[in-house]
Amino acid sequence: MKKRFFLLFLLYILVMSVALYGCGSGAGAPGSKGIEDTGVQLSAVVNGVYLGASTNSVDVFQDLCDPGPPPKYEVFTDHQAEVTFTASLINPNPTIKPGTLYIDKYTIEYKRSNDSLGAPPIEKDTRFETIIISPPLSGNGTTSLIWTIALIDLPRKEKYGDDVLSGRYDSHLAYINNYTAIFTFYGKNEYGEAFTVKTQMNFQIGWFDNC
Repeated sequence: MKKRFFLLFLLYILVMSVALYGCGSGAGAPGSKGIEDTGVQLSAVVNGVYLGASTNSVDVFQDLCDPGPPPKYEVFTDHQAEVTFTASLINPNPTIKPGTLYIDKYTIEYKRSNDSLGAPPIEKDTRFETIIISPPLSGNGTTSLIWTIALIDLPRKEKYGDDVLSGRYDSHLAYINNYTAIFTFYGKNEYGEAFTVKTQMNFQIGWFDNC
C-alpha cells in the first residue's frame, strides 16, 4: 500500500512539473487580462536579438577583437528582442468594428532559473513606447506585427558584470547564469477598454565572444 502511494505521489509530482514548465512559456501566458473585453484575442511571442542576429545569449564583457594598432573592440550595446503580436477576433462576425489596440507601456521582470538561484538579481525595467496593432475587421484570419523591444539594457549588463566579479554571487563557467524575462504589455483599444498581455522567454547572461 505504501509503495503504491509513493508511486502515485511521484507520478503527481512529475505531472505537476511538466505543467508548470509549460505554463506561460509563450503566447497566452498566465497574467494576460482584459483582452477578451476588446473582442480581440492577442498573443505575443518574444525572441532575443543582438547586432542583427537572433540570440538569447547576453554578453556582459566587451572583448578586444584585434590589438591593432589601433585596437578594435567588439560592439557592446543593449541586447534587444523582437516581439511578434498576433491578433484574431473572438467573434468572426462582430456587430461593432473591432478597435485598434494601442500599447503604451511594457515592463520586463528578470527571474533567476532553478540552476542559477545564487545569481545576481537584475532590476525590473519599465518602458514607455507606443505600439499600434490593427486587428482583423471580420472573419477567422489574423494580423501580425513584429516590433523591436528591449531585453536587457547596457547599464543592467554592466551591473551584472560587476556583481559576478565581486564574488558575492554564484555563476557557472564564463560567469554564465540563466534567467527568464517576463514581459507585460499594457494598453487600451480605441474605445478605452484596458488590457494587458504577458509573455516570457529564457535567456543566458555571461561572457560571450562577439568579435
